[in-house]
Amino acid sequence: MIKSKLKLFYKKNQNRSRLIIFIHGAACDHTMWVYQTRYFFNKNFSIISLDLPGHGTNSSEALNSIKAFSALIKKLIKDMSYKEIYLIGHSMGSLICLDTALDNLKPIKKIFLIGVCYPMHVNKKLLLKSKNDQNLAIKDMISWSLPDKIKLNGSNLIGLNLPNFINVIMSNSKKDLLYKDLLACNNFIMTKDDIKKIKTSIIIISGDNDVMAPKKSAKLLNDMLSVSNFELIHDVGHFQPLEDPLKLNKIILRYI
Repeated sequence: MIKSKLKLFYKKNQNRSRLIIFIHGAACDHTMWVYQTRYFFNKNFSIISLDLPGHGTNSSEALNSIKAFSALIKKLIKDMSYKEIYLIGHSMGSLICLDTALDNLKPIKKIFLIGVCYPMHVNKKLLLKSKNDQNLAIKDMISWSLPDKIKLNGSNLIGLNLPNFINVIMSNSKKDLLYKDLLACNNFIMTKDDIKKIKTSIIIISGDNDVMAPKKSAKLLNDMLSVSNFELIHDVGHFQPLEDPLKLNKIILRYI
């Protein structure tokens, strides 16, 4: 039995050997992965998408650090009986995956970091705005995160306005949650020596137009890692799982 503060959305496939765990970003929840969970379940993977403490439908108290989040993920992995586990994180979730990778847990075969950079310094004005007016900060984040083409056309899959869709997800967050999450990202520290000790294969996936986690910074992290690959998706920004799920899913599938 999984004993943790995580709210899990768990789909068991008939093939019980392979599991993918999806970890969302700041002020988001498991619904960010709607186009990944169904796709990979149909590819014969068991799937866990989750709500971190204080996020989405998870009523547990929100945590204040990336390491506190990753401690829960490591506990979850140790409670699972799968031979192959793949971690996929977006933005803040990618930092959680990166910290989890420090333990080099045997079941983890590959880790995918989407919309990542390290260090993930948060704009001071955005941090202050998230503390004083969370809804306005969310609107700014969405505006910066999505290229104009995506704002107009969405992912061309979901049939609705993508900025509004993301805004609904993030605006449902509890008061002060975005500030806590952004502060956790901003305060997260790993040394270069720690990063080089990671032996698990890591795939970094960046959006060509991502201003929240620029590709230049993502490439620097890629260069620090011992075993890593860098992939770039063109014409997308920071919310790749929703902006271009077809390209993202194909990249992930190619590596696993």
